[in-house]
Amino acid sequence: MRLYVVSGSYHPEVGGPSTYLRRLLPELIERGHHVSVITYTDAKNSGIDDGFPYPVYRVSRSWPLILRLVLFTINILWRARYYDVLFVSDYGLPVIMANLILRKPIVLKNVSDFAWEYSVRHNWINKRQTIDEFQISRHGWRVRVLQKIRAWYTKKASLIIVPSKYIAKLVSGWGVSSDHIRVVYNALDYSRFDNLLSKTDARKTLGYSEKLPIVLTAARLVSWKGVDSIIRTIAKIRDDFPRIGLMVAGDGPERRQLEKLAVESELPVQFLGFRSQENLYNIMRAADVFVLFSTYEGMPHTVLEAMAVKTPVIASQVGGTVEVIEHDLTGLLVHPGDITGLAAEICRLLSHPHTGSRLTKAAFANLAKFSWDTLVNETEGVLYEVVK
Repeated sequence: MRLYVVSGSYHPEVGGPSTYLRRLLPELIERGHHVSVITYTDAKNSGIDDGFPYPVYRVSRSWPLILRLVLFTINILWRARYYDVLFVSDYGLPVIMANLILRKPIVLKNVSDFAWEYSVRHNWINKRQTIDEFQISRHGWRVRVLQKIRAWYTKKASLIIVPSKYIAKLVSGWGVSSDHIRVVYNALDYSRFDNLLSKTDARKTLGYSEKLPIVLTAARLVSWKGVDSIIRTIAKIRDDFPRIGLMVAGDGPERRQLEKLAVESELPVQFLGFRSQENLYNIMRAADVFVLFSTYEGMPHTVLEAMAVKTPVIASQVGGTVEVIEHDLTGLLVHPGDITGLAAEICRLLSHPHTGSRLTKAAFANLAKFSWDTLVNETEGVLYEVVK
């Protein structure tokens, strides 16, 4: 099968879609499929990226938005003519426009609501409005147009892959028939965790004291990830744990504001950025507690990764997260925005390490249903389904 892959971002850019495709595509090639990719780049010039064993064409983001969309669409028209399936990762509009002429089967992987994310980034709505509130709230004309466009191109896909039952319900709310939706859970390749450092060695390597209580969050630094609330939570419990340290792995548009908040709070917050997955896993291993305090998650990779390195997890009770964590069995759940509740659970894990050990043991045993082989098999099955 010849697959033309369309994504708004791709390796080495960070983020879920990049990580997912970087791992998936070689697996599909090993199974005999031919792959080509089109994506964006922050570089000034568009062109072929020859750093991969398959064609990757990058369109520069330096173009104005409309021209960028036109150039992206034209490239799909030109380059996807001889492919069997258009496999799209969360970037449906230019593909659907090109497909009005190409008439190819389309598999769209949808992990969020593009209309909501775009509206938050461009301040069209209050950045604190959750994705669920966005679905039922009244909006201005720009947002309503964007919602209609999102629903239009999603319904034009032949089949839609979603990473959780929560996202399946979200997509159904846009008028998409459930017959066109396939749930394929996000997953990990657990072999990547076989040779990680022990917690003691990870701390030594990273230069962290054994007596330093470490709380870690790893996320794209955008408003709905709630990193500002985690900083305020750490400030709240500092009297009980004077040496506590907060590590923030990841980057994004909110970084400067978060760094300013950390300085104002007089907290020892380390903003680590992102170097590599292996480095992140060692940081996770070194941490005492992993926290994901977002107001939205489709299916959180970072929670699965923290479970795989056997670090106890506290997460907000939202979206697909509740399909991964069973409260007080495989992790701890708190209400989104509940700083008092989050503070109490962090204190609980730091004060009672045996509770964390119990949670991590059960969480690790529960990871089998999020296996990478299952993801590849089910994804390939969906691709064959649209061809047939």
